[in-house]
Amino acid sequence: MEVTMAAAKQPIDWKRLFFLVLGVVLFAIIYYAPPWPDAIDPQGNHFTLTNEGKGALAVFALAATWWIFEVLPIGVTGIAIGVAQAMFLIRKPEVAFKDFMDPSVLFIFGSIVIGLTFTKSGLTKRMAYKMLSIVGEKTSMIYLGCFVMTGALTHLMAHTAVAATMFPLLMAIHALYSDEDRPTKFG
Repeated sequence: MEVTMAAAKQPIDWKRLFFLVLGVVLFAIIYYAPPWPDAIDPQGNHFTLTNEGKGALAVFALAATWWIFEVLPIGVTGIAIGVAQAMFLIRKPEVAFKDFMDPSVLFIFGSIVIGLTFTKSGLTKRMAYKMLSIVGEKTSMIYLGCFVMTGALTHLMAHTAVAATMFPLLMAIHALYSDEDRPTKFG
């Protein structure tokens, strides 16, 4: 029976936590503030700020704080914007999340999922071993094999999926030939 030590506790990043809470506080202050006075243009026309408009300003303050101080990854902040808009009825949920379902976003997401599937299943390592058994260990032939494999995969699937597939394959090849003490011919 093997005994292992528990992982050391990570210290709390107080600066990051402060800016995370600051964004939420700015959102709450703006969103729950009493109605603001109308904006008046030079002709004397009055423009009232609706609750949705005030909510949009609150979401902007939240997102800007989190983006500027890099509290959360940009993708998480982007999803939080959509969730906040739907939760606080700033926009209808189908409108708030419509941009996440754009065909180009789903295309790239699907391509990355295909690449991850190839990696998790071990297909990329098998492809790397098969390619190396065919082309040998000469650096120029390995490059040629990678180019040919990339071209062949591009005929079967989208270029972003090929990139997501080839990166782990190239990393597997690099790991086979890497030596900690000296640089390899691969860079």
